[in-house]
Amino acid sequence: MGAAEGLRRLRMSFRGVAETRELESLAEECEEGSDAKADEAKVSNLSGEYLNILLLLVLYTLQGIPMGLSGVVPLILKEQKVSYADLGTFSLNSYPFSLKLLWAPIVDAVYFSRLGRRKTWLLPTQLAIGLVMIVVSQSLDRLLYAEQPNVASLTALFFLLYFLCATQDIAVDGWALTILRKENVGYAATTNAMGQTLGYAMGFTGFMALEHFNLITLSEFMFLWGVVFIAVTMLVGMLKSEGSVPRDEEPESIATSYRNMVEILRLRPVRVLLLLLVTLKFPFAVADSIAPLKLQEYGVKKEHMAYIASGMMPVYIMLPAVVSRWTTNSTPWDLLLQTYPWRVLLVPVTAIVVASTPPIGDRIPWAFYTVIITVSLFAQVASQCMFVSSMAFFARISDPAMGGTYMTMLNTLSNLGGMWPGTVTLKLIDFATCASDRCLVKADGFYIMSGISFVYGIGWCLLAAGHARRVQQVKLSDWKV
Repeated sequence: MGAAEGLRRLRMSFRGVAETRELESLAEECEEGSDAKADEAKVSNLSGEYLNILLLLVLYTLQGIPMGLSGVVPLILKEQKVSYADLGTFSLNSYPFSLKLLWAPIVDAVYFSRLGRRKTWLLPTQLAIGLVMIVVSQSLDRLLYAEQPNVASLTALFFLLYFLCATQDIAVDGWALTILRKENVGYAATTNAMGQTLGYAMGFTGFMALEHFNLITLSEFMFLWGVVFIAVTMLVGMLKSEGSVPRDEEPESIATSYRNMVEILRLRPVRVLLLLLVTLKFPFAVADSIAPLKLQEYGVKKEHMAYIASGMMPVYIMLPAVVSRWTTNSTPWDLLLQTYPWRVLLVPVTAIVVASTPPIGDRIPWAFYTVIITVSLFAQVASQCMFVSSMAFFARISDPAMGGTYMTMLNTLSNLGGMWPGTVTLKLIDFATCASDRCLVKADGFYIMSGISFVYGIGWCLLAAGHARRVQQVKLSDWKV
């Protein structure tokens, strides 16, 4: 539990343009496998690459900082007695990472050759992120700690930050696959995952720890990172050249990229798959998004939840490598379908754990926290199994002739399918809650939504799982335009 929703959003940004192009590069290498020299070139050799890897790690780490800060805000708003509906409004701030495909072709195709294809977008967006953080820090306390926090303004400001970070992500993803030699391209995804996870931890847990000891305020913390963003951007601009784009690596035109997306969506198997993706994750929103806030409402300190969430990060990073052995077959989505019922079962278990929250005093209830960690561990394992299973399925069915558009679009729509349930569930919590004396039956919307989510999950298993199994049996040729 803890900051599970923030971790889920962070995970969504790990995969997209980067892995798609990495898969394409690896596929090209396989095609060249008949050449002995190409085989030798595939052997990873990091000589001369360490500075490039360090640069990518720094850029991805910076990207995670605003995400971590946005994960702090709902916990503070909950302390300010903000309604769940308002928290649902604030959750809209993270949507740009689920919509970035809408402008990714523009970032990919439009650039100034003198500045460089990636630095054309990287430098302005990072400068903008730094300036926005500095400006926001000046009014953050007024917006956040007022008698009535200005949720609408906070949502708009963090939406802007996420939009800039998503744009920076597109540029860094593309640069990562040209800044490294072909035999080392696999390190692009590694730096992505490590950097963003580290950045999220620094922005989320780092602030929580410093605030706990009264060493810094959120506005001061944001101002500090705004300065760091600007300083790093200036250093990158002055010290790292990008070079010109080779003719054989010129990007597709903007019109071609958008035309490819439309043609993909016309395929019947794709439409069935998208319907499954947008309905798949609704049951888990109440456990991922609401349970941590409910625990805080019952007295669990927000910094304790931050420590629990950060303690889960090593598991979160290592699990994909562990479970991938079960997805390297012709039906990789089987792992998701096998894991889904267990994750649905965790929904009422989570509600029971929340309902059992003991009075929180000065002493830490270690036994209760052990239960939270255990439930969180099972939830993370189930979540990662589903995630890796989906990624493997997308990689299997994506048409390589469509370039990076196909798989990136599937990832983006899958991410969107994981975003809207959190927003809708937060909005419905208040609607389903009735606590005044005028209520005929007093009810807590959290438990009502937990029950609805559990029933929905069972219904999805009964009605949609069969379609999910059948969509795996579709011939690969039917997925091609």
